[in-house]
Amino acid sequence: MNDKMEMKESVVNEEYQEQEPQEGCCSENEQFHPCCCEKEKEEEESAHQCDCKENSELENLKEQLAEAEAKQDEYLKAAQRLQADFENYKRRNRNALAESYETATADVVEAFLPVLDNLDRAIESISEAGADDSILKGIEMVRRQFLDTLAKLNVEEIEAMGKPFDPELHNAVGQVEAEDGQEENTVALVLQKGYRMGERVIRYSMVQVAR
Repeated sequence: MNDKMEMKESVVNEEYQEQEPQEGCCSENEQFHPCCCEKEKEEEESAHQCDCKENSELENLKEQLAEAEAKQDEYLKAAQRLQADFENYKRRNRNALAESYETATADVVEAFLPVLDNLDRAIESISEAGADDSILKGIEMVRRQFLDTLAKLNVEEIEAMGKPFDPELHNAVGQVEAEDGQEENTVALVLQKGYRMGERVIRYSMVQVAR
């Protein structure tokens, strides 16, 4: 009977010795112990949380970058619109200044045209009267200088005599019978010369039209 009890105690001691390393989690096979598995699980969860945090920060950076790029495009478009408006403003100012200069020049030229008309009448009268040629040459020289000054201002005489009547250039004040070889509705007589500056008519030619 003592032998049986000793054998029983020996079996119990062996079972106890086999279970004892598990309580301390220090055996060679501790990686298979529940406490080690729990530790590995915690480490995996911690790594997963770090990855999630990094991904979240990356997404935030991407959103901030997208917002910055959108604002950059908005500011660029605003600057381009401002530049275009400024260029249009400068062009309008240039056009307005050029138009003002042309209008002022046309008004001044128109005011001096009667002087040119009187020079033409003086030359015609002197020629008919048979006066001294030196006087005629002097008046012609003044008239030529006058015309040269007008040419520098882009002012020229409107061609009228023998030309088809053009209401955009001529002012008809009467009609005359057409002479031999003269076509109808053409200028038969110029009563007052007209002048223009480019496309702007300073003074219409006063004419009579053949019928």
